[in-house]
Amino acid sequence: MHDILIGAPRDILASARPVLLQRSDEDFIQSTLDELRSPQGRQALAGRRAKAVNAQGTLKLFQPIQRQFHLALVEAWCDTPGAPRIDPQRVDSAGLVVRRLDAGGQAQGWMRSNGRVRGWVPISRVGGSASDPAARHRLQRRLTGVADIDRQLSGFALQQPDNLFEEDVVPLFIAPPDVCAEAGKTVFYGMVPTVSSEISEAAPAASAAGSVDFGPNSSAFRTHLAAPLRGLATPFPFAGAQVVPGWFDASEAPGEVRPADVSAAQFAALKAPIENSEQPSQPAGRMRVFLLLLRQLASEFNVFDGGAEANALRSALAAIRLPLVLKQGQSEPDTVRADLFLADACKLLLKKESIAAPLEMPERWPALSPELTQGLANAMHSAMQARAAALLPQSGRYDEPGARYQVRAFVRIKPEGACPTRIVWSQESEPFVIAPWYESADARPPVMIPLPDASDRGMLKQLKPNVAFVVPPSMQNLLSGKAKDLLEGKADMGTLGITWICGFNIPIITICAFIVLNIFLTLFNLIFGWLFFIKICVPFPKMGNKAPAKPPYPS
Repeated sequence: MHDILIGAPRDILASARPVLLQRSDEDFIQSTLDELRSPQGRQALAGRRAKAVNAQGTLKLFQPIQRQFHLALVEAWCDTPGAPRIDPQRVDSAGLVVRRLDAGGQAQGWMRSNGRVRGWVPISRVGGSASDPAARHRLQRRLTGVADIDRQLSGFALQQPDNLFEEDVVPLFIAPPDVCAEAGKTVFYGMVPTVSSEISEAAPAASAAGSVDFGPNSSAFRTHLAAPLRGLATPFPFAGAQVVPGWFDASEAPGEVRPADVSAAQFAALKAPIENSEQPSQPAGRMRVFLLLLRQLASEFNVFDGGAEANALRSALAAIRLPLVLKQGQSEPDTVRADLFLADACKLLLKKESIAAPLEMPERWPALSPELTQGLANAMHSAMQARAAALLPQSGRYDEPGARYQVRAFVRIKPEGACPTRIVWSQESEPFVIAPWYESADARPPVMIPLPDASDRGMLKQLKPNVAFVVPPSMQNLLSGKAKDLLEGKADMGTLGITWICGFNIPIITICAFIVLNIFLTLFNLIFGWLFFIKICVPFPKMGNKAPAKPPYPS
């Protein structure tokens, strides 16, 4: 028995790696097989190797949505003088695996076990990169041939979860016999997947990008918090006044109209310029800090609406007492629990809900002890992790932006005499990334969408509604008011009325969307300066109204 080698077809690429082709033609598999037949065709295939790279110089493959397809080609031959091609009859099966490289360059395989998708798992857990991707083949190689011993070995092996991992395999197909005969090679081909609908059943992990430390003691975590949550003494705006919902409107979107529940003095104070300070001295700046405090507790840490995962944070807040304004006859001010006050303030200002009793604004957030500050940070970080885990989707196979992958091909050889089935691997392909779906592959012209001529009233009359919207009463009330009130935020949605069905024509909707798109592109161009790159307009004569061609010379 002699060794078998596999690698790229030798007159396409002199390498033990698979060759990765990039094709954009419709029947790319048949085209590839036809080109394999002749030396000239194989030279043409050498020119079709994937060559695109990203900004870091890493090979880049594309997704089918970009109308680009990638094929892996390998050849198998005998490691004997003359290097003859392997007899296809000796091949039991062939395939390729796509492996992801972690930050340290270690390979991970997409695994299944017990009928469940386990996601990316370090390949070292199944015995290394040269181990058979099929669990049954890996276990068979450990058998001794003695029945009693093998039963015990198998029973012990099945108790180890890692032994049940099945790495996902993309099948490689042997080129048809006539193609192999004309090429003088045993060639295998298969699609390189760059997109997948598979979702890992492993719990999603919330982690910061790259090597950024975002733990409870990290500067990145601490500095993003509002000053009170870092344990700093912070004065509150309008101390002693009743908290009213209009404060939020006056602070976040101050206009010319004063909210009814905000006094003239408060409204003027909230419209004043905001100081760029963590502990501003004016009401406008203090209100900004206070609203940030509420937003972070409500949104990032879900302390007011969360379940058991926020109990530790609620307990930490309950230990903080907020002093109220000292009243006449008092030597010590009354205090209120921070968790209760902040929950009511969130209802009034952020949720626009009513509460049972008037709510007095405390004087300040007190300076916290180092122990209480650390406990608060730990509780917030734990609540944030739970919040992120609830919001993160399950991880898809190719979801990680910028992840690097490699392809490795194998051929499984049938048993020969007393020798069991064996697997022969190619070397790993060059590492590659997968281009995001929105990136252009520059291979074909864009899809053409003709717009109706909005100036042709006769044509517009023919565009009958072909889509209908069911409009609830509140939305109909909003849209039925004056456009000026709608722009000024004065429109009344109400709740009474009847449901409407409104029919529109999709081409007309497209015209409106195109006009709005161009308006906003122009506005955002002032910020991003992107219009030169993303909008390319080329004039061409209007079809159907061509001027008669002039003769090349006078008759």
